[in-house]
Amino acid sequence: MPFAVRAAVTLIVFAATLGLVLRRPRGWNEAWWALGGAALLMLLGLVRVGEAADTLARGKDAVLMLLALLCLSAVVARSGFFEWAAIVSARRAGGDARALYRNTFVLGALITMVLSLDTTAVMLTPVVIAGARRLQLAARPYVISCAIVANCASLLLPVSNLTNLLFVSAFGLPFAAFVARMLLPQLIVLLLVYAVLRRLYRQELRRSFAVGRLAPASSVITDRRLFRASCLVLAAVSLGYFVGPPLGIPVYAVAFAGATALAVYGAARTGLTWRWLADVPFGAAGLAGGLFIVIRAVENLGLARLLVPAVQRLSGRPLWLSLPVTAGATAAASNAVNNLPAVLTARSILEQAHAREPLLLATLIGADVGPNVTIVGSLATVLVLTVARARGEEVGARDLLRAGGLVTPLAVLAGALVLAATYLF
Repeated sequence: MPFAVRAAVTLIVFAATLGLVLRRPRGWNEAWWALGGAALLMLLGLVRVGEAADTLARGKDAVLMLLALLCLSAVVARSGFFEWAAIVSARRAGGDARALYRNTFVLGALITMVLSLDTTAVMLTPVVIAGARRLQLAARPYVISCAIVANCASLLLPVSNLTNLLFVSAFGLPFAAFVARMLLPQLIVLLLVYAVLRRLYRQELRRSFAVGRLAPASSVITDRRLFRASCLVLAAVSLGYFVGPPLGIPVYAVAFAGATALAVYGAARTGLTWRWLADVPFGAAGLAGGLFIVIRAVENLGLARLLVPAVQRLSGRPLWLSLPVTAGATAAASNAVNNLPAVLTARSILEQAHAREPLLLATLIGADVGPNVTIVGSLATVLVLTVARARGEEVGARDLLRAGGLVTPLAVLAGALVLAATYLF
């Protein structure tokens, strides 16, 4: 097949696959569209079986970690943990909508860090919407907060975002060292994002609510023993993220062990049935695998090699310049074509350019903090808005652009500059 034809077919299938994944025609799970695009490319000979197997093997650890976190989140959700956390946050706001917004933002950040941004999107968003309605508050600011914090708070831990896992596994970045380097950028990004969003929605948040409208926090706990076990397992898993890797234990094994232990305990002591497995979106593995193969077809065109010299030149520039440029370029690509394809392509370019660690982490700042301007930027954003729409809250592209377009450039720039500062001082 002539190169021009091969390139055209590959790019058309890539664009069509991405569009179908994001729009989900007929309500079909996005995994089917991603796998369909991958299968078509393989049938056309644009990705060989060996190449597909190699690509899936390289992303194996990241996908296993994603599935482990989704399983853990599903078991924890059966205890009523997320509803309990939301009610406690609301009660501690003392009837002040501004304090409630702050507490919801912090809760979303913590859930994202420990259980991944997809958990915030799927588990926290419906709870937040239900709470806002019960308190007779406008849900829109809280929905936007869930969407933006799910992305922005996924910078700290490798397990918080699939994009992080892909880089950690590909470049061998140590877990603890990753956290140490990303800690300050994450804090600055979150503080900046919160301040801007609080200012943006100041009119909607100038309200009070009756705390008496809230149910007692204990009333949503389905089983006290399972709830207590969930809290203990979450603490143990969080510690295991740091203890496991030096002992040769992959982080996905830590998360799977936590999910399994909690499920077995729940089945033996609390009457928990294995129906919780129905709550696990196993299609996420198919989505990731399909997109891996689709991106491999794009990589086979060799277009990424054209950017390698530019990255090599950028590596020689001062960090205060090279890191914001890298983060900004990744953020722009993420908003244009989704951050997962953007990161997979960036990974290939950075590998070929033998890029240094600062550029790798700056790329993740762009991919994690950056995709908050368009609804296609991150799958988590799509999930939040889809959940909101299913519950009658029409929060769309214009709402996201209004908030994300304001805060994202500032957050990406600040995160990159703070990251550069950690290397300079």
